[in-house]
Amino acid sequence: MDINHEKKFIELLCGIKGLNGRTGMELINRFGCASAVLGAEEALLKNLLPPSLVRAVLDLSERAPKNSGPESGKEKISFVSFFEESYPRRLKEIPDAPLGIWYIGNLPQSNTPSVAVIGARQCSAYGEHIARTLGEYLGKMGVNVISGMAIGIDGISQSAALQSGGSSYAVLGCGADICYPASNRGLYEKLPEKGGIISSYAPGEPALPANFPPRNRIVSGLSDAVVVIEARQRSGTLITVDMALEQGREVFAVPGRITDRLSDGCNALIGQGANVFLSPEIFIGELQEICAAKASAGAYESRGSIIPHTRFSKELQKLHKNFSGDETAKPGLTGDEKKVWEKVTLTPRTIDEICMQLADMDYTTVSLILMQLLISGHIRQVSQGCYIRN
Repeated sequence: MDINHEKKFIELLCGIKGLNGRTGMELINRFGCASAVLGAEEALLKNLLPPSLVRAVLDLSERAPKNSGPESGKEKISFVSFFEESYPRRLKEIPDAPLGIWYIGNLPQSNTPSVAVIGARQCSAYGEHIARTLGEYLGKMGVNVISGMAIGIDGISQSAALQSGGSSYAVLGCGADICYPASNRGLYEKLPEKGGIISSYAPGEPALPANFPPRNRIVSGLSDAVVVIEARQRSGTLITVDMALEQGREVFAVPGRITDRLSDGCNALIGQGANVFLSPEIFIGELQEICAAKASAGAYESRGSIIPHTRFSKELQKLHKNFSGDETAKPGLTGDEKKVWEKVTLTPRTIDEICMQLADMDYTTVSLILMQLLISGHIRQVSQGCYIRN
């Protein structure tokens, strides 16, 4: 097969709505090449495809000879087919890999570790803190952050990775030329500089609800491990987890309070055997062992819907056993300021709640100190009279 000659025909096939990677690959195998698929007789196509796809292929066949180049029509958008060497190696290993993908910027390299960071759109201050801390740490360690550029956990982790000098890749549920959500325009424009924007949907395809579950398989497929930071019990985030397991990816979940509904999904995953995420430092060691094991085995092994306990080295198991949280020094505070700051957490607290834990300080003094901490940037106000650590 002449890849350069076939590339534009493969791109045309990939633009057919409803034609998944598996079906596209079967058509190419059946007819020998993509150009032959577009020249196939209707009777033959009817034996292989449902009526809607038969009509789509025939309609495309009528237009194909008039196409002298790729469908994207935009210079900044590139296209790579499954048959090319530059197609992401991890993605080739998953079931129903896309026949081709469009991208802006770059594609993740196979020799660079990659982690999918996913979670709730309407995340808590706790989830925001973990997402930002993890994204920043992975960026500094040279690990790609893969996500969907959604508001909340996705976008926060990706922005943190870029700000720390790292790389991140967004997989969209629409055409690569469409910024969705529009509120993440700043992130969308920065991603191609130190990463890329990826989509299995043709340019111009709108962000439809049905596009996102198939999109999620690419998020996990491009990654060596998946970290779930916050998710409700029936969250769409858990669809990505299911797909990650089918692809043989390791799943990590950030534990949360049993009273927080945003932690229900993560706590349930841990109960089912998912790896517990405790800190970026411990996780990076686990990621190194995952990548080493994968390199030794040569491929990921599908696990269906089962989440087994992973057996990491004794050193990492010891770190888990002895983990006691982040005991970092107070941020240059002394006396009463330190006392008040210690009572402000990542869970929003009111002045009254803080005062109840400071019996030796009156309401006026606590209010004044909180205002000073707010001005100095040590805390922030999330609603009227409610504060969290910054």
